[in-house]
Amino acid sequence: MTRSTRVAIVLALSTALAPAALPPAIAATTVFSTGFETGIPPEMTTDGLTTEAVQGYSGLGPVGNQFSGNLLRYYAQTLYDTKLTLRNLPAHDHVSVKFLFAAIDSWDGTELYQVLVDGNLRFNHWFQLATGDTCDYPPPVVGVLLSSGTNLGWSAGSYYQRDRAYNLGLEPALQDIPHTADSLVVIWRMGAVSGGAASQWQGGTDESWGIDNLRVDVSSLVGVPGGPAPALALAGARPNPARGDRLTVELTLGEGAPATLELLDLRGRLVRRVAWSAPAAGRQVIDLAGGARIAPGVYFVRLTQAGLVRTRRAAVLD
Repeated sequence: MTRSTRVAIVLALSTALAPAALPPAIAATTVFSTGFETGIPPEMTTDGLTTEAVQGYSGLGPVGNQFSGNLLRYYAQTLYDTKLTLRNLPAHDHVSVKFLFAAIDSWDGTELYQVLVDGNLRFNHWFQLATGDTCDYPPPVVGVLLSSGTNLGWSAGSYYQRDRAYNLGLEPALQDIPHTADSLVVIWRMGAVSGGAASQWQGGTDESWGIDNLRVDVSSLVGVPGGPAPALALAGARPNPARGDRLTVELTLGEGAPATLELLDLRGRLVRRVAWSAPAAGRQVIDLAGGARIAPGVYFVRLTQAGLVRTRRAAVLD
């Protein structure tokens, strides 16, 4: 790396540091919110949807963001997209989608629960709640998984005792998404085959899902003193999963303001750190391994500049 880049890099190895504190976040503007207490908002499609009492989900979630009253429930066997369309958004450069998620009754593990933001797949995971109680979604931080292995309502019987509840307002893939358009489309979708067989999405009283406390926030760095350009972005590890001797991360920095790139384990402990004192704006590719081997596992890559945070998940293999 040449002197002209004006980049000061510090590579730190740590296995015993306390969880790293999150930097202050840029204030966000809420452009849409609903708890579904008065029905389905006109901004959302209605195929396969109803609003119903939250039943046993009541009270799950952090203070101020708990399942209560009604939730939006998708009950149809036919696979419709559930769509939220927002228009005339204020000027911004990032968007966050936050909601509580309920996986209800005997999901068989062949169905993918998907969330798309402006056509980009941001969340894509299966849940097996019928003959097992598992999924391929590891909660990224404490507080995401609210309940599992418990019957929270709607049905009874040996295959209906393992409902799940999540606070996806903490899911990094749905937060601080680069976005500047004055409209937004969010889609909830079942990646499955519709039908009555156990290997299919059966809907109705057999399989369904719900969301509560849906909120969309936009944020912007425009006008923040000393802040970087709105181009700040973190593409994440390339490839992902990576090998332990090389963890290449692609990112874009704003101009001037100090920045850090950190690799954290699932407990929030710092594993690697790269720091820039006065970076030039633009795209960079950084090898977080820094010549040392990284233990196999799942990590978070976190980019911070002028109070704005970008986070991506990365997996490392042997």
